[in-house]
Amino acid sequence: MAHVLVVDDDPLFREIVREVLVQAGHEVSQAENGVVATKVLPVPALAVVDMLMPERDGIETIRDLRGRWPGVKLIAVSGGSKGLQPSLLLRAAQAMGADAALQKPVDHGALVKLVATLLA
Repeated sequence: MAHVLVVDDDPLFREIVREVLVQAGHEVSQAENGVVATKVLPVPALAVVDMLMPERDGIETIRDLRGRWPGVKLIAVSGGSKGLQPSLLLRAAQAMGADAALQKPVDHGALVKLVATLLA
């Protein structure tokens, strides 16, 4: 299957998504922020990117990943925060180049299906 990169500052979220995608047959790498994400090798076919992270937010990370690896598929994820609706963050992510968006908590079945669709 494909190499998927999970970029999120929450280690529990990264591990859960990694396990779900490994069970679906994918190779999964993890990065705790956007700075680390741009250094991951091998090049991922798809990245799941949180919108709210320290050091480099999701919008910047999406732009960086898209610039570094133009063919990478990108899924933005967010649960929002105080004063920021997840739907606004996810629409902004798609405007900046994300191929799809999912609101946290992420439905595992929907994630697996979306990953398969984007990689098809």
